[in-house]
Amino acid sequence: MIELELTVPDLTKVRFTSDAVWETTASLTLINHRQHFQLHRHLQPRVPRDPDFDLALLLELTQADHFIPDLLGPMPSARPAHPLDQFARLATTDEQVLESDLRVLRELGSRIGRMPSREYAERTAEAMAAYWTAVLEPLWGRIEAITGADIAHRSVALASDGLERALDELHDAVTWAGDGLTLALGQGQVRLPSTGQGLWLLPLVFRGPGVMLADNSTPPVIAYSARGAGQLWERPVESIVGGLDALIGRSRAAILAHLSVPLSTTALAESLVLSPGTVSQHLAVLVSAGLCTSRRDGKRVLYSRTSRADLLLDIDAAQAR
Repeated sequence: MIELELTVPDLTKVRFTSDAVWETTASLTLINHRQHFQLHRHLQPRVPRDPDFDLALLLELTQADHFIPDLLGPMPSARPAHPLDQFARLATTDEQVLESDLRVLRELGSRIGRMPSREYAERTAEAMAAYWTAVLEPLWGRIEAITGADIAHRSVALASDGLERALDELHDAVTWAGDGLTLALGQGQVRLPSTGQGLWLLPLVFRGPGVMLADNSTPPVIAYSARGAGQLWERPVESIVGGLDALIGRSRAAILAHLSVPLSTTALAESLVLSPGTVSQHLAVLVSAGLCTSRRDGKRVLYSRTSRADLLLDIDAAQAR
């Protein structure tokens, strides 16, 4: 049991964000321990059998049950850079962080612990970027959509129901304790004092069923499984055959089918091979009909299906069967 004290200054700095390094590290951990979490069983087949990058290094760094190198858990940012830029920054990680990692790796008997610190950082950064490009980049749009939807949902809960409710709903292992959070992790009881710097909350598609607390950073980070993580592997139906296309039009039906995760007009246009202008016109009709909602995410506008649209698709699928 871990008690994480949160003072008033901390509570004003509780923030949600996403992070490519954390997400990529989580995916590697699942590859190492895929027998424990079958939701992402489709990930392993995407890994090259004969990769042109140092996959062995990455798997060795993420194989321990209770240790992830601090190099692979950098401080998140409110405005995450492009994933490749985030990986490049790993090569410039502070020397003290690298030496601490290497010391633990030597204690674990890892060959990596014998590397010079700068070589360790540079080789890891290069391998992470190559792994992401080969394995995760084709999925990245959906990963961003899922984590973005999670952050939007919890931000609304934070605004409407307050911080206590929003934090309570993160995971069954996380509860509000009056002066902070209690996390049902590990054995014994540990109380961590406030840092006064707040708390990062990090939804991850590949997190697995549990939560993770990184308390060696300031502010601390809680990583948890994003809502709807299983939607990563869902694919829209190839055709609407139960009559929905006749009701609302083939293009609009196809748009609804593709919105299993929130998508932008540009992403929909690329998937459906339609012009952005055409997709935008269809979306306007779907929004006015109560079949879609929109929300702004930085410079993008993301569209999501409503429960009414889900019901129409379910009825359509039942008729087709």
